[in-house]
Amino acid sequence: MEIEQKWFLPEELLRNAFEHLSIDEELYSLFKARANRCVNELAKQFEPEPPDKEDYDYSIETATTYIQEFARQVHIGHSKLWSEKYSYYLEANGEVYSVQDAFNAVMIKHGKDKADQELTLYAKSLNDDPVFVESYIYFFHDGFEDPEKTAKEFVSQYNSLIKKGKSDIYAEQYALQILGNDPAYCELYASKFEESINKGRDKDKSRIIANAYKNLYYDYWPKDDNYLGIEAHKGYMKGFEYAIDNGIGSPGTFAEDYMKAYLHSLFPDEEEPPCKSKGKYDDIISKLLLNTD
Repeated sequence: MEIEQKWFLPEELLRNAFEHLSIDEELYSLFKARANRCVNELAKQFEPEPPDKEDYDYSIETATTYIQEFARQVHIGHSKLWSEKYSYYLEANGEVYSVQDAFNAVMIKHGKDKADQELTLYAKSLNDDPVFVESYIYFFHDGFEDPEKTAKEFVSQYNSLIKKGKSDIYAEQYALQILGNDPAYCELYASKFEESINKGRDKDKSRIIANAYKNLYYDYWPKDDNYLGIEAHKGYMKGFEYAIDNGIGSPGTFAEDYMKAYLHSLFPDEEEPPCKSKGKYDDIISKLLLNTD
């Protein structure tokens, strides 16, 4: 919302303050406009009292911070629109929201591709490591509260794993999962994702399969001495992977049916076998069971 311009700082005061900044003369009009806007914002809070010296001083300070940041953003290579929005909101809202405001302003006026170019430029100004830049953009678009902090944590984990000899795929997936999860859980996800990629699956299918392992982890991941649990888990995931590879629409349902049939094949003489297969997937499951390892 635009603020009515009822009050204006003395030109001499503005000129003296600006000349101490060693900033290009062409930015004076922006400096002046920001200072006058600020003094009117302050005056509006205390109407009908006119602005006093403290209001003038604060307005000059605010305009100085704004124009210095604006000049820095332009020097990095940002557009005037990005630089204006980022610099204006930085003091009140902080870095995270200022980036979001600047990104949104550019996207609305020039489209997402242009906004992403500005975002990439901004990320490079923080850290030009390609892994950092890519992860910053990912976390920004994924709605993380502090994408810079999260990207730094990701890069630290990623680089540590690479130094230990892990693959790019494993390191990336582990570092993504470790943000809020325990190491064993992340190791399971990353190893299964990598294993799936190495079997020739694309990233989307690999992510679905790794997530299935992940979702079973806390409630169902078997103990070493739990034979039934180990085999149940093995059966479920064999069925799930088969369903993903063969385009079966309800992979979870198919996996449950396969697991039942698989366990029944291991315990055929039980008076009350743990489970057995009855359903539309019986023929597929019967053939699949013949290839069980």
